[in-house]
Amino acid sequence: MRTTVFLIAASACLVSACAQNSVNPQRPACPTALQMEQPELVGRWQAEMPGQSGPVLLELDPHPEWDGTVKGRILRPGSSSIVVGDVHEGQLTMEESQDGTHVSGNWTGEVVEGSCAREIRGEWTDEADRPFAFTLRKLP
Repeated sequence: MRTTVFLIAASACLVSACAQNSVNPQRPACPTALQMEQPELVGRWQAEMPGQSGPVLLELDPHPEWDGTVKGRILRPGSSSIVVGDVHEGQLTMEESQDGTHVSGNWTGEVVEGSCAREIRGEWTDEADRPFAFTLRKLP
């Protein structure tokens, strides 16, 4: 009888563990550029943008309506903007809006291979389509 109870309990634990793994698979400790997804994009980032006044900080959270995307804000000296975007196959795309309606900037970039999904380099374009290079680094 004890053996039967033990086997039933062990089976229940295994089924529960398998169900958890299929719903929330473990993320790699050091994702490659292609493995980077929304969980790695969520958090605080600092942007280095030559030619722009700094510091520029991004605070990104999971988007409340669109799975796999982020929504947050960009903090610049004296201003704040809303940002929405995602990363797919190592490519970052985000739209920025100062008023929540009109696009005031676009972020496109590539996850730096070997950075464990903690660095992205690319180009930000403002409303006048002027390009500015950026490097995003994830803050601890």
